[in-house]
Amino acid sequence: MYKGKRIKFSRALSRTAGIVIAVIIIIAAIAGIYLLTSTSHKTVTVQAISLAPTSFASEQGNTITFTVYGVTPGSNVVLYLGDGHTLNETATSNTLEASYTYNQPGTYLVYAVEYLNGKPVQNTSTSLLQIQVLGVLNSTATQFLSIPVISFDTAKNPTAPIVQAGTPVFFYGGYLQPPSGQNMTISKYIWNFGNGQTLTVNANSSSFDPEINPVNTTYTTPGLYTVTLTLVTQNASSGATYEYTTYQSVAVTGSGVSFTLKLFNGTVPNPGVITVAENVPGGPYSFDPQIDYESVGFEVVSNIFMTLLLYNGSSTTSFIPFAATEVPTVQNGGIQDNYTVYTFHIRSGLHFSNGDNLTAYDVWYSVIRALLFVGGSPGTPDWILAQYLVPGATIGVPIVTSSNMNQTFQEIMNAVTYNNQTNTVTFHLVKPTPPQLFFTAVADPLGSGIVDAKWLEQVGAGITFTPQGFLQYEQYANEGNYNTQVQNDPVASGPYMIKTYVPGQYVVLVPNPYFHGVPGVPAPNDTVIINWVKDPQTAYELFASGKADIVTGLPTNYYPSLKQLEAQGQASIYQFPTLSEFFFVFNINISNSSLKTLGTQYHIPSDYFANLYVREAFAYAFNYTNYINNIVGNEKYGFDFASPYAGVIIPGLPYYVPPSELNNVPTFNLTYAKELLIKSGMYNVSINIPIIVSSGDTVDYAAAEMWAQTLNQIDPNIQAQPLYLPFSEIIGLEVPGQNPMPIYYLGWIADYPYPSDFVNAMYLENGTYPAPDGWTVQYLQSLGHTNQARLYQELNTYIEEADNTANATQAAYYYKQAEQIAIDLYMYVYTQQPNAFWIIKPYMTGYQGHISYEENPMIGGAGDSLYFWWVKG
Repeated sequence: MYKGKRIKFSRALSRTAGIVIAVIIIIAAIAGIYLLTSTSHKTVTVQAISLAPTSFASEQGNTITFTVYGVTPGSNVVLYLGDGHTLNETATSNTLEASYTYNQPGTYLVYAVEYLNGKPVQNTSTSLLQIQVLGVLNSTATQFLSIPVISFDTAKNPTAPIVQAGTPVFFYGGYLQPPSGQNMTISKYIWNFGNGQTLTVNANSSSFDPEINPVNTTYTTPGLYTVTLTLVTQNASSGATYEYTTYQSVAVTGSGVSFTLKLFNGTVPNPGVITVAENVPGGPYSFDPQIDYESVGFEVVSNIFMTLLLYNGSSTTSFIPFAATEVPTVQNGGIQDNYTVYTFHIRSGLHFSNGDNLTAYDVWYSVIRALLFVGGSPGTPDWILAQYLVPGATIGVPIVTSSNMNQTFQEIMNAVTYNNQTNTVTFHLVKPTPPQLFFTAVADPLGSGIVDAKWLEQVGAGITFTPQGFLQYEQYANEGNYNTQVQNDPVASGPYMIKTYVPGQYVVLVPNPYFHGVPGVPAPNDTVIINWVKDPQTAYELFASGKADIVTGLPTNYYPSLKQLEAQGQASIYQFPTLSEFFFVFNINISNSSLKTLGTQYHIPSDYFANLYVREAFAYAFNYTNYINNIVGNEKYGFDFASPYAGVIIPGLPYYVPPSELNNVPTFNLTYAKELLIKSGMYNVSINIPIIVSSGDTVDYAAAEMWAQTLNQIDPNIQAQPLYLPFSEIIGLEVPGQNPMPIYYLGWIADYPYPSDFVNAMYLENGTYPAPDGWTVQYLQSLGHTNQARLYQELNTYIEEADNTANATQAAYYYKQAEQIAIDLYMYVYTQQPNAFWIIKPYMTGYQGHISYEENPMIGGAGDSLYFWWVKG
């Protein structure tokens, strides 16, 4: 799959009379939010020794009802709400309720004071409840507005949001994502510190970040203060401005007044809510399990969709029955006819998140949908399953065509069958396939996620089961034809469901009320808030200031700061190997008309990189050693972040070929690079190109800068500049014949631990990368590159032979030949095979006490998590 980098409430007021605050969050439907279809109603009572959760997360516009227990009838209770407002209520019994609606996002501190005969009944220690209110913007609003983010500089204010009077308090200002509308900019940041001091900070015209960051103020008097940050966005053409504000409560102690945050067991903030900050500007591409093929959407898909099987913890060869009752074997009758027939019994009592029964029919329907989406553009994951079920099915090629639709209709219908009486689904494979290999396909939620057939038909995404219907349905796998409801708000079959999704900004996952757990997969209790933030600094600040429990995608230059947090007991770092690799991609058929949309200054012959000597020259102009040692930082930081590699079959896969056994592996040699460029006939040819890097990936942005400089050294006519684009936008640009990116940086994470997953996607004609990058034999022949066309045909042939042989010796030979030809064709500049590392708060633990459950290379290689295996506290 593509590389993605490749946020409960209640606290007690401590006093002798024992006022206890509880919170009932009443979920109300508001515009722009996808809400639970059931009536969600939760009451939490907190006492000084209570084990109940102490915080809730909510969305702006939702009503929160505060319930105060243990009060004296006839007394007055004042609730300080953290946004400058109070509620003053008279108790008629021992229990008092008062409702309030927060209409702005932010983090609010709340406490209550009881008054008898006009005098407060409390001691000098006030225990604060903390509420996180999320900003909610629909896709229209995100064109004009950005959600501001306030975080504390914890190095200077380690106890924030509780601070000491007379001590400067430092605040960072930022935003999750910029407005998506054309000509929209961020113009200024307006601070109000709640103490009479305000500050307006202009935004940088290019980065949109504040020119002054952090800012600070000093509170001289104890109390609860409300800080606001208003982000002013502007249309550069019309001059129209828009504003959006977020709040942050600050509790100031001093002069006999003290505040404390009510923590779960004294150690865990906000139990019941796992908040994640991910350095993935732009967010995911899709949540449709048969469409999405990238690691950001994959994380959500993995949590909201069941598959027949699930990888067992960190193992890549052992599986847990998920929707199936057991793992098929020859002994239990699940595998028959020489490993060509696999039958899965579906668990009874499974339901989708809308209450629909999950049956064998739904599994069958999902598989048919996957087979019909094999040829989608941009590429889909469905080829992984199709290769075992339909004769001749290959990556990126539609199975049904107008000339073969009757035949392929029968082949698809025969490939998988179901029986609702026995609740079984049977796969009929085209050739004998070992269980460990086939199981990887049905365990991959991208492609094999189980969707609700009844619901698909209700939302206009149903399949017509005729040859013509199959042919027509294939178009819905192409960008521009997607069913947007399936793309953005699908009905879930797994442990979690989507509650709220703000495009490109964040998603809120809540437990699927109809998922009651299966052996090895517990029913989750936590709400999960995944924030896709604009840059690594924002992600780091959210984690360091305690607003996030997990942070992912931080560049390696943050490692020293993370180690310092670890030394302070504020972080835990876990490292583990991955089956993933990253590289710069050459596009040999550039769409110049689309290139101009990235910048009018850019120009390059569309077939510039179809010249073999040009690609080779560029490969020899890349400083691989400096990249690993100083830019990635192995030597600079004394940590094994990554290893260099060449060829896509990396260590950890069968048939790995060490670079020492391959010829013509490029090294850094500018003299030779210049000779190659002269030999290409493209020396002194003026080009001006972007090198596309995913937004937030500062490491590979620096690598692109280094590369651009060395290219300019060998030929001053080569002008290249790194250009950030959101990851999801890069995926959307990978359309055959329309791809404007001359060079771009992405990667591959294992779908299944076998070489065919890598070579098919990265080398084979119609593969996930070759298809949008112009790699076809016919195209090379049309340009007169007959030798390249011959080599590429040989490469395809070797891959097909390697994939289809059952002889391990022959497979090793064929894969090695394929790797050598790909090296000779210089299809990629191979950069690194990373070691991943989790950055979590120390109170986060793994399922059954083992964090290794989250270290599966099929899942965690991009920092993705299965949140039902995380335990907070």
